[in-house]
Amino acid sequence: MLEATARDYPACAEALQQQAAKATVTEFENTGAGFFSTLSVDDDAPRLAPASPLDGAFGSVNGVEDAMGFVVFLKGGKLSLIEGYCQSLQSTVGIDFEEVTFDLQPWSEMPSTR
Repeated sequence: MLEATARDYPACAEALQQQAAKATVTEFENTGAGFFSTLSVDDDAPRLAPASPLDGAFGSVNGVEDAMGFVVFLKGGKLSLIEGYCQSLQSTVGIDFEEVTFDLQPWSEMPSTR
């Protein structure tokens, strides 16, 4: 997911990828309408300059009928939280987000509905 996010933020893509490589999930909650994933990043990772939140990605998730959207939150220039949310009223209660496959794209590649 962070790889797709990096494509929309080319000025900080390398730092974002370096943080992603050093990030660990410290807390995870399946909310029933998506999830919250709390992250911790090593202090020696380069800081990110963009304002939080970042447009993460959108796309299909195995087990979810409609697309999901993703938002990336930063704290002190470091990754802190990823939010995934259903774009419909479908429940995610039975979905194991560690096991499912994702097919995600940057928000800039979202097809226009006009």
